[in-house]
Amino acid sequence: MCTQPLQAAERMSAPFLTANTGNPGLCPGTVRLEEEVVGWLRELYHAPLHGAGGMVVSGGTEANITALWLARNISGQKEVVVPRSAHFSVAKALDLLSLKPRWVETGPDGRVNVEGVRKAVTSRTALIVAVGGSTELGVVDPIDEISEIALHRGTRLHVDAAFGGFVLPFMEVAKGRTYPFDFAAPGVTSLSVDPHKMGGAPIPAGALLLRNWEEIRAISVESPYLSAPTLSSLYGTRPSRNVAAIFSAMSLQGRRGYQRTVQRVLELTRTIAESGREMGLEPVIEPVLNIVALRHRDPVAIQNQMLRRGWDVSAIREPRAIRFVVMPHASAPMVRKMLKDLAWVVREIPN
Repeated sequence: MCTQPLQAAERMSAPFLTANTGNPGLCPGTVRLEEEVVGWLRELYHAPLHGAGGMVVSGGTEANITALWLARNISGQKEVVVPRSAHFSVAKALDLLSLKPRWVETGPDGRVNVEGVRKAVTSRTALIVAVGGSTELGVVDPIDEISEIALHRGTRLHVDAAFGGFVLPFMEVAKGRTYPFDFAAPGVTSLSVDPHKMGGAPIPAGALLLRNWEEIRAISVESPYLSAPTLSSLYGTRPSRNVAAIFSAMSLQGRRGYQRTVQRVLELTRTIAESGREMGLEPVIEPVLNIVALRHRDPVAIQNQMLRRGWDVSAIREPRAIRFVVMPHASAPMVRKMLKDLAWVVREIPN
């Protein structure tokens, strides 16, 4: 799910290798760049003009840990409602923070069961987690419905849009429809996104946004020897290169650039799904994002054979399927060649 970044973003961020965003008084230029990045992301994800804020982090794992840490400290509660499709970083956060999960099953379409979420929320709930583009199937939970539950029960809602965050906002042009997933849903209190996936930034690069940035004080600690009185990030030393990389990648592409990229990768995803059917490999679900999983009785064998041919595909154990993530570096000729190799492998290892 990480891809070749924009070479220009790599070059433009290189001078920031020795700058530490965690010591802002010494790095005022980086601070201004981070403010620009957060401003763009606030607008992209429909965050309130006043009060919302965020910070650049290392990626989805740090963002998700931070969101759960905030929820625990603000609510004083220890339970988290989590879909089975949640990224494994949420399990890390639960363990690190001594939080208790209340797991909710997903339906046949891979999305979390809304009624299951409703039943799982109690007076002890610190946070509901929803997924804005799951890592295995690329599905989007019904976040507008979950938002209503969060508002009604007075609990927080975190959306993990690490993968979908740079696809979903641009799908109306590419696919003719939108999937509500961000702060436009009034119950969403935090959102994570990874510009090092579909955003074009080199790794590591992530961001965490809050509807109410003042809440960050719940995890702030004094930092007496630094140029700022308090520190509110999980990392102390924060690399400035990822701030500059995100700024560069977003500046270079703009909304139209991302729309073109999303349209292209979604077309290639549809090509893989249609070709898979012709080979007797049915998609687990109709692709939503640029991820497609094709059912096969022995996906590990298919994976191994494809790897020998230079194709990095993955195997899903449940349901048994071969998973393809179509990232911006992929081209139509590349996909045609891959499908030709896949057809040969499937003939050797029939379904």
